[in-house]
Amino acid sequence: MYVRYRKATKDDLNKCIEIRGLTNDNAFSKSELAVIGVTEESWPPLIESGEFIGFVALEADVVISFCFGDTNSGEILVLAVLAEYEGQGIGKKLLSLTSKQLILLGHSELWLAASATAIVRAYGFYRHVGWQATNTYDENGDEILKYREI
Repeated sequence: MYVRYRKATKDDLNKCIEIRGLTNDNAFSKSELAVIGVTEESWPPLIESGEFIGFVALEADVVISFCFGDTNSGEILVLAVLAEYEGQGIGKKLLSLTSKQLILLGHSELWLAASATAIVRAYGFYRHVGWQATNTYDENGDEILKYREI
């Protein structure tokens, strides 16, 4: 398997939305994403303006994973990997690429909201790659994690 990485474009959104509904943990269907304002119509202007930046992982020119961040707030908005590609370092690489871009844009500290439940993969994943728990939670009960580049 050969995986390549590139900056995400608005043309990747349809596949990203599809992938978001196919993840093992915390999957969101297209209709569930629309309820929270994530649609093929709402995100392109944000990507084109540079407000949201991200990267995709591709195998044979097909998007298999993606990560997006908010350039205004320094938030990692989403990281999603198709189930059959988990555990291969793809999510770690995408998170690193997106984080580095946010840091280059001047953010000294990044943040994200992730499950506070230890049995969910994200719980251990983010901590393993250097994100720190803050013991604060968002309105969905997800824990806010922070990251500072050393």
